[in-house]
Amino acid sequence: MKYSKAIQVGLAGLLYFALGFFILGQVSDNLDFTYFKMNYMQLVKAAGLTLALSLAATFSSMVLGFMLFLLMEARNVFLKTLASIYKEIIMGTPLLVLVFVVVYIIGLALGIRDKVFLGFLALTLYMSPYMANSFSSVYRTLDRNQFIVMDFYGFKAYQKYVYVILPQMFKPMIPGLLNNLSGIIKGTSILSTIAISEIFYTSQVLSNQSYRYQEGYFILWLVYLLITVPLSQVAQYISSRGTRYGN
Repeated sequence: MKYSKAIQVGLAGLLYFALGFFILGQVSDNLDFTYFKMNYMQLVKAAGLTLALSLAATFSSMVLGFMLFLLMEARNVFLKTLASIYKEIIMGTPLLVLVFVVVYIIGLALGIRDKVFLGFLALTLYMSPYMANSFSSVYRTLDRNQFIVMDFYGFKAYQKYVYVILPQMFKPMIPGLLNNLSGIIKGTSILSTIAISEIFYTSQVLSNQSYRYQEGYFILWLVYLLITVPLSQVAQYISSRGTRYGN
């Protein structure tokens, strides 16, 4: 049974390899990566900016998402309503539209002209409700008897979260955080619409300069896969280990 599974996995991988080899064989005569090799440092810097923006937005949206989660769990109706309205507005707005709203409306109203910061802000706002949902999902899985014990010993709210709740929530949230990071990395491509020099925008610029559009999209595709596929695999591995050991 073990070897049968390995063979089937190998055959599936071989099928994709053969398909990729066939496609490349059909178009290889038309591909010329010379211009991209000459300007590879621009691609490296763009990929670095994409990763930096994604990591920063993941962290900031996690912080904002946790604050949103706390408001959603609050007993105060006013605070819960504030959180609910914010969540509905953000989750009902496509990322592309939110980027334009943040850059050309909110940024203009606040007198902010830095498009990199505004793009980062848009990603943070967009992902925060999803982060809040992740916190909420993990929170629901905690043993409710713990809350009875904490109330019995007179734990204050911050003590409950710092000493008991957050340490238990961190590990189960890792797969979700990695998946959200992967989503943010792919979402940065939308920032090309406001001329931020992340990997998508830079690839387009080099393609336009060289008139080598096939090569540009091929490189762009590989860069995204090289970043997001390992993240996805790590998330699946951690999730499977947690399921296997009941954590």
